[in-house]
Amino acid sequence: MTAPPRIAALDAGRTLAVIGVIAVHLAPWMVTSPDWLDALANLGQYGVQCFFVISAITIMASIEHDAQPFAHTRDVVRHFYVKRIARIAPLYYLAILGYTGIDFLLHFLHGHMQTPHDLSDVLLNVLFIHAWFPSAADSVVPGGWSIGVEMFFYMIAPALVFACRTLRGLIMVLLLTALFAVSCWYFGACGGGPACRVVNNEFFYFWPPMQLPCFIVGFWVWRMARNYLLGEKQLSSRACIRLALGGIAMVAALFLAGTGRGMAHGAAPTFAALATAALMLLLTRVSPRLLRAPATVLLGRYSFGIYVWHFIAILAVRAVVRLDAVDDFAEDHAVVVFAVSMIAATTLAYIGAKITARRVEAPCAQWVREWLGKDSTRVPARSAVVDGTEGV
Repeated sequence: MTAPPRIAALDAGRTLAVIGVIAVHLAPWMVTSPDWLDALANLGQYGVQCFFVISAITIMASIEHDAQPFAHTRDVVRHFYVKRIARIAPLYYLAILGYTGIDFLLHFLHGHMQTPHDLSDVLLNVLFIHAWFPSAADSVVPGGWSIGVEMFFYMIAPALVFACRTLRGLIMVLLLTALFAVSCWYFGACGGGPACRVVNNEFFYFWPPMQLPCFIVGFWVWRMARNYLLGEKQLSSRACIRLALGGIAMVAALFLAGTGRGMAHGAAPTFAALATAALMLLLTRVSPRLLRAPATVLLGRYSFGIYVWHFIAILAVRAVVRLDAVDDFAEDHAVVVFAVSMIAATTLAYIGAKITARRVEAPCAQWVREWLGKDSTRVPARSAVVDGTEGV
């Protein structure tokens, strides 16, 4: 079976998402910056929802590709779980060890990277259920809450994909997901007590039920617009204008609900996902040469590793930014210092991601290919278009 090419728009989306995430985590360490730059950087946190939408697209495409008429559903599901766990777990477990070690060293310098947590929080992270618990969601691995959400989605993804094979099924899943999210929002997370107060946002924002609609948005994008993503059709100019206006409206709603006014953190992920859907389709009209630029492809391909490494990269950049000479220069050139810091942090995170991709991810992927290869006659080879590089 000939494998189709990778979807360039998805790689570009991953690149924009990881740049946004780096920006929002780097901004607080800048000495000074204009209000408009802070507001723009804060919106970067919704790059995580961009990852979720892209993840849903690639997962749905992957399972559909593997679920050929001559393949058994049981085998497809089993192979899906093996590939997903092998893709995420090794690097995340290494991150748990790495960030714990760094925090231990910083303790002697009267600093810290992680928020207070105990051994039970570490165990929750090892089991990938930490996103459900305020004390564990983001305390062991910085930004690790999104890995917990992603793994929750992986747990139910095969059932959702098979339920969404028809338009009626897709509508039913959408309605049930909306009902589930609204019900969880109404009854509340962690009782509304002090434990719900998470730095950055309300715990509602990190809670998996609030993030689940993002994945359903990804299902809809693939179901309704796969021909555009694959380049088999092209959006009309009128459709692009409508998508752009809709995307701008969603960003405005996102600003009001989340980082701008904080009116409804629980609704912010859905607005971010809808804005991402518009972005993904608009990217299909961008020049292929630009979308396939080496920097765009590489950052997108290694986005998961970059996400895991970027806090360490920011820590290194922070040490330089705090130097007196840089501090003085930043007083009058804040935008320049932020831009240079972004480039430096992204580059360092990419280097780290490249190392772990070679030493950790590649060997695990090779093991999975060899293990699955024993049953290759029953489950077809995976398409390059849905290669497991969605990142979170």
